[in-house]
Amino acid sequence: MEWNKLLSENRLSKEEKEPRVFKQYPISHFERDYEKIVSSAAFRRLQDKTQVFPLAKSDFVRTRLTHSIEVSTIAKQLGIMCFQNESPGRHLYLQEVESDKDKRNEMVGDMEAILSCAGLLHDLGNPPFGHVGEKIIGEWFQDHLKDIYSLKEGDHTSIFDKLEERHRKDLIKFEGNAQTFRILSKARHQSEINLPISIMGALIKYPTSSEEIDEEGILIRHKVGYYQAEKETFEQIAKELGTWREDGTVVRHPLAYLVEAADDIAYMTADLEDAVKSGVLRTDELQHFLQERLQKENEKFEKRKANYKKEAISDEEKKRVENQLYYTKEVIDKFSELKQSVKSPAKVMSQWGTYLRRWLMYVVCWRYSDSYQEILEGEYEYDLFHETYHSITVKLLKDAMKEFVFDSRVIIEPEVSAQTILNFLLDKFVPAVIHEGYSTMTTQDKKVMTLISQNYIQDYDSMKKLNGITEEKELLYRKILIATDFISGMTDGYAKSLYKKMSGIE
Repeated sequence: MEWNKLLSENRLSKEEKEPRVFKQYPISHFERDYEKIVSSAAFRRLQDKTQVFPLAKSDFVRTRLTHSIEVSTIAKQLGIMCFQNESPGRHLYLQEVESDKDKRNEMVGDMEAILSCAGLLHDLGNPPFGHVGEKIIGEWFQDHLKDIYSLKEGDHTSIFDKLEERHRKDLIKFEGNAQTFRILSKARHQSEINLPISIMGALIKYPTSSEEIDEEGILIRHKVGYYQAEKETFEQIAKELGTWREDGTVVRHPLAYLVEAADDIAYMTADLEDAVKSGVLRTDELQHFLQERLQKENEKFEKRKANYKKEAISDEEKKRVENQLYYTKEVIDKFSELKQSVKSPAKVMSQWGTYLRRWLMYVVCWRYSDSYQEILEGEYEYDLFHETYHSITVKLLKDAMKEFVFDSRVIIEPEVSAQTILNFLLDKFVPAVIHEGYSTMTTQDKKVMTLISQNYIQDYDSMKKLNGITEEKELLYRKILIATDFISGMTDGYAKSLYKKMSGIE
């Protein structure tokens, strides 16, 4: 891959020319895009969308908005750390501009701005109620598509059977990352935010369709990255950026690894902090858990060394694991030290989180530098914590979230409410959009359709006209996307309020 292509300023639709006088005070296109993002309605809606704790009432718990700002900040800092490093063995060569320092600095500045923008946008497509919302939407389509009919006289074929397999998979595998790409792709017909394709490329965490998912295999292929509706746009962007391969596969944009790492660092440190602030987790419990799990990792390693003939552990691997255990112990000891010296549990978590983030950012930059050539060639298949000093630390942090947060009563109770709300909305809106203009509409369908924002209807009409789509099954699939666009775009509060009004609760 070539950075000149990867940092393309091309957009899906043309923008109006700015007055010449604006050039007196220059600012890069990417920096102007940052301002567009924070001013957009889609971004503002993140302030009332769940990060981890659905329907949380505490002002201290992070929302998707505050999480996205943190990811944006970390992503930009990772860009600075990786590409401004001049130390021997750590300097990342940008072959196209390496002989011109000013051009290199300009290119690095563009990378940092792209990372900052991508960090803000990475959760734009997430539905209400966090990741559980994604799961609920996918399960609804899995369970109910066979029960919906067109209502055309004499037509007894279910919508499930009318759709192609690839369409069904998109709906059943509903994914916030793919929805983000879908939202931004609407710039083709002058809707939503018209961004450079380089920012869109950095956002594509999974360059994979629902037909190509490899859930048990390569990390970057285990979730949907784009829907069939955006396949043409996805391929166009991949070809322009140079992430398209001759065999038809697409590899990650090199900056996508840093955006992913920034997201992981933010949630691994901040979500545990929120858990303590919410009373879901006590610092004593976390300390005991981390120490106990580290002890198990030590025992497992000692057992492997004792059976070295069977395990075939090389000296290099021994040294690597010893370092991982050492540095994991160091961050756990730091946590214990803070617990002794700082009285407030919230401050303990905040200070430890800052310390931990710096370490995680360090190892991410080390891995990125060490694997830079593989990443540029599209051959790197892991995350950026892989085989670093803190590989075990990351494992323990994720285990702690599973142990104390994801299955806690504070999470499960509102998730049950979220399921009731989203299932109700899907029950109402999906049949309505299918019947509208396609078959006989019930009185309820007509009323429900008036509740859908005209923006989503206009997007459908623009797409239909722009792409010249006339095939029934393709139009049916696109109609269903009106409902998923509308529902996934809701905030938690709006989804809850609409449910209450439509169900007669208030």
